[in-house]
Amino acid sequence: MLAVLSALAAGPGVASEPACTVVVGHGRNLSLSDHEANTAWNQLNNRFNAQVAGRLQEAGLRVVRLPLPVESRDMPANATSILDRAQDAGCDRVLETTIFADDAARTLVVRLRGHPIRRVRNLAGDGALLAIGEPDFSTQRDMTLDLRSFDRLAPDALAREMAADFVRQHPPPPAASAAR
Repeated sequence: MLAVLSALAAGPGVASEPACTVVVGHGRNLSLSDHEANTAWNQLNNRFNAQVAGRLQEAGLRVVRLPLPVESRDMPANATSILDRAQDAGCDRVLETTIFADDAARTLVVRLRGHPIRRVRNLAGDGALLAIGEPDFSTQRDMTLDLRSFDRLAPDALAREMAADFVRQHPPPPAASAAR
């Protein structure tokens, strides 16, 4: 099923460059009472997002970063921002980066999840809509959530390893590989 997260789209934003990937970073552990905890989650997720984006660029992929703070809870507005950025840059994929605590499972989760960006017919008018498709890539690392979890967390190594998983499945176009 196609996620109906959409924005108007007349055509690719950047015709002369190869398609790109919007690398969206977003934390999930919003605290309504602890600003410092939100700041820590935002810093951790922004750092991981930047490291993944950097690894993809090193591999020859064109990326556009879009880190979102844990306070960004309006999912339709987030989707519109993602699709606007994708349209402006000519991107055809979204790669979500996130680190979050699953308190119920007592797990710290580090995840990448990729989605194609699709053009769908605009039933309400002319043109097409961009939509974020169902995930077609996912890689995840889990660790026990305890007092030392963040001490053991190695975002640099995880970004290198998990970005390599993505590149294996979505290699750069031949022209980009030759230009490196």
